[in-house]
Amino acid sequence: MKVILFDLDGTLIDTAPELGDALNLTLRRADLPPVDADLVRGWIGDGARALLAKALSHAGAPPAKALSAWNEFAWDYADRCGTNSRVFDGVRPLLARLRAQGFRLAVLTNKEAGFAHRLLARHDLAEAFDLVVAGDTLNVKKPHPGVVQHALTALQAEPHEALLVGDSLTDLRTARAAGIGVWLVRHGYPQAELPATGPDAPDGFIAHFDDFHPQAAPRMAIA
Repeated sequence: MKVILFDLDGTLIDTAPELGDALNLTLRRADLPPVDADLVRGWIGDGARALLAKALSHAGAPPAKALSAWNEFAWDYADRCGTNSRVFDGVRPLLARLRAQGFRLAVLTNKEAGFAHRLLARHDLAEAFDLVVAGDTLNVKKPHPGVVQHALTALQAEPHEALLVGDSLTDLRTARAAGIGVWLVRHGYPQAELPATGPDAPDGFIAHFDDFHPQAAPRMAIA
C-alpha cells in the first residue's frame, strides 16, 4: 500500500453548513423557500451544480432556473468556502502521519476544482496532498473508474497499492469499479444506506481517524 485516495465533503471536511448558507442565499434572491441542513447533507456528493439543481427542484423551480442561478450560486459558494465548515477530528494528525510514513495522498471529489482547491487552501490542507482530481478535472467523475485510474497514473501506482477512503455509496462503487480497496467513515454524507456486511460491503468502517491504519488486514472493520 502506497497511495491513499480521500473523498472530500463528508470525509475530510464537514461542508454542509456553508453549502446550506450559499444555497439559501441564492434561493432567497430567487424568492424561493430555504432548505434545511438535513436536506443539504443528503444532497451532497455529485458536485455543486447537481446540489443547486436538487435544491431548486425541491423548491419547485423549473429546471431552466438551474442555469440562470448557477453564476450567483457559484459566487456565493466561492465566497463561503472555508467559512462555516470544519475539518473532522483526527484528519490533520492522520494526514501528517501518513505523509511521514511515505504514503502519496490525493483527493478525489465530485466538487468542482475551483471550490475544492479554495476549500483545501482555506483550511490549510492543500499542501498535504500530491493531487486533487475534481468533478471537472476529467470528462467523467465518481463513480466512474477513470477517476481512480487517472489518479493512479499520476501517482505511479497500481490498483493493489491503493485505498480509497470515503463516506458514501458513490465512493464504494468507485473503488469497486476500479479494483481498489475502500474504507468508509461513519461521520459522512452517505445518501443511501451502506451495506455493513456481505460482498457489497466496504473493506472497513472508520469510527475515528485516530484508529485508521491502512496497513490493517483487508475487510477488518474498525467500529
